[in-house]
Amino acid sequence: MTLSFALPRVLMAAAWLLVAACTPSQPTAAPELQPIAYKREDGRVTTELTLDPALRAHPALRARLYDDGMTAVREFEAEVRDARTEQGGELGYDMKLMLRWYAPVETARLVSTDGMLWSFTGGAHGNPGFHAILWDKGGGREVSPTELFRRGADLTPLDRALCDAINLAKAARGGDEAWDPAPYRGEQGDNIWVCPAALETPFSLAPGAAAGKAGGLVFRIGPYQVGPYAEGVYTAVVTAAAFSALLSPEWVDQFGGAPAPEFLDRLRADPAR
Repeated sequence: MTLSFALPRVLMAAAWLLVAACTPSQPTAAPELQPIAYKREDGRVTTELTLDPALRAHPALRARLYDDGMTAVREFEAEVRDARTEQGGELGYDMKLMLRWYAPVETARLVSTDGMLWSFTGGAHGNPGFHAILWDKGGGREVSPTELFRRGADLTPLDRALCDAINLAKAARGGDEAWDPAPYRGEQGDNIWVCPAALETPFSLAPGAAAGKAGGLVFRIGPYQVGPYAEGVYTAVVTAAAFSALLSPEWVDQFGGAPAPEFLDRLRADPAR
């Protein structure tokens, strides 16, 4: 999945720190198990990249995430330097870019991970968003969203399933005041918010109840995509049954069954994750 990082002029980000406070009686984790891959605090500027320790089981994937993350960090820091120059030295407000990747989810031949970003470059609030990647374990390469599905397949059923999942999440969060289910993409009329297209939305694998299989796809929806900023972010799970007929012959055997119940329980407890 093509990676897209949020920079000061293209704001879509959100992540939290995974740093544990330690006392002398509590030994710190070994360096190779620390999730923080990079952190810099320079006056009013903070940049950070964290990679879940479980990603070390996939060195090529982790290296890709680190390299792309550091590219985003360096570009952000360069823009900060430009902003300082324009303001004659020091900034009058904080600037932050934090990128995080979560633990991977695997099938027999695929591994995926997603993460959150957060950036603040002045204004009323920071901006959250998501990124995700799908990886071919045997080939050591990224699998693009389009590659997962049959060439030329009509993905309307997947788009509709995603829209239905988003609307269920919105209804569960808002009750009677929930946003009325949005028309599907291309049918929104005068509505501001539209259901996103599946291939334009970051997604990763949903852990499956069946061993070696993914039970579906997990879509991450940032603020402003399907509602105002105040609604926050959404996670939408689309089960494999909704799109199995659309999958490429190369990858169809990597999906089956339903998402693992314990995974769904975790999402209910923390919908943003």
